[in-house]
Amino acid sequence: MRTRFRCRFLSTLAMSCLATGLVSCVKPFEVNVNTPEPIKVDLSMDVNVYQHGVADKKEAEAAADFRAAMDRRRNRMSEIQDLKNNRLVGEGRSGLLSIRNRPAGDYGDYVEKTVEEENLDREILMRHEAEEKGTDLSAVREEQWHHWQRKSFPGEWIEVLNADGTSSRWEQKQGAAEE
Repeated sequence: MRTRFRCRFLSTLAMSCLATGLVSCVKPFEVNVNTPEPIKVDLSMDVNVYQHGVADKKEAEAAADFRAAMDRRRNRMSEIQDLKNNRLVGEGRSGLLSIRNRPAGDYGDYVEKTVEEENLDREILMRHEAEEKGTDLSAVREEQWHHWQRKSFPGEWIEVLNADGTSSRWEQKQGAAEE
């Protein structure tokens, strides 16, 4: 038993001496991160602004009108959907919105103003598309009419062709595949 105690004692003593020796040997050192002179950076930059593809001021204004109309429509999107959901407006054959049920008072004025602004922006976009494609505005109107018919939700008002193919009528959309 004594031998075992002596071995433990000696091993503990040896470990403490070793640890003390290591700790006393390690001396902190300093790292100097200062530079003798401040770091200098020379930076030169040229900014050249070019506008490509716009031949004259009229084309530049038309492009700006197009972008502005897109932004206004995007900002107005939820208002238009609310009007459609409330069955107040419908998608007309000309690619424009039509008021189906005008509410009375200030809200009716708001509906008229909103539909008028939306139709003005749609008109700008359709004219731009017709010019870009080199096609008739009437062809673009018909494309938009079909597009908005497809995108309408069931229950929303849409203008559809009669069986004779020349006249149209208003009805509420019945299903997703209806045109």
